[in-house]
Amino acid sequence: MNDYFNDVYLKRMNRDGNTIQERVRTAKEREFDKLFIKKTKYRAVIYGINDEESDIPCSIQPSKWTQDKIVSNILVPLKFSRKKTGDLFRTFQKNKNVEYDKIWLVVYVSDDITHGYQSYEAIELDTVITIPNQYGETLYTIPAKIVSETSVFVKDQLMSYGAVTYREPLAHRKLFTQNFDFLTKDTYFEYEGRGWKISGNDDLSIKNVAILSFEESLVSPPEPNSSRDILVGEDDNFFLNHENKR
Repeated sequence: MNDYFNDVYLKRMNRDGNTIQERVRTAKEREFDKLFIKKTKYRAVIYGINDEESDIPCSIQPSKWTQDKIVSNILVPLKFSRKKTGDLFRTFQKNKNVEYDKIWLVVYVSDDITHGYQSYEAIELDTVITIPNQYGETLYTIPAKIVSETSVFVKDQLMSYGAVTYREPLAHRKLFTQNFDFLTKDTYFEYEGRGWKISGNDDLSIKNVAILSFEESLVSPPEPNSSRDILVGEDDNFFLNHENKR
């Protein structure tokens, strides 16, 4: 009888949790999975995370009245593994006859799961920048978001981590993207047919996220492909050796 009580009865009674809080959360989780996520008009699918394929149902909620308009809230069932800031979500959403294929950068992960779902704050990366090599060939194509420095979201981030931010007097815009090792000061990139140069990278305010300051630069003309085959030895570089001998 004792074994039946412990092995069957208690497990059946506590299948939704051992405490009231756990049972309430389980009920909310079940409601989110079986009702809300299937019926909400904001339903979408995360089909890619960074460079990996996925198939995660979600709800892309618009910004709350307390949030900047560039921020959206992506709600995900608890049964999926927790993601982190800096992750890229690729989502597909269909509203009536309109299809949306978007890339999102996670900028905040909520620790609160009492509502029965995971909650992420994300910004849509609706811009693409390219980083070419000296021959004009594209090395990297990076999704990004260019935001005014007067944005409430940007102000909140910079004020929260004021000690580590870069502040140039003429930097009125910031570029948000996933952080990469090659996004360093003076890196040249192109956007909308114009040349730009990174003047600073705040990669500490949000983990795995780069908040770039940038300034316009002359478009770098590519070197001719014929120069690839020219071997330059130590004694062949007149200007370099001339400078070293001074």
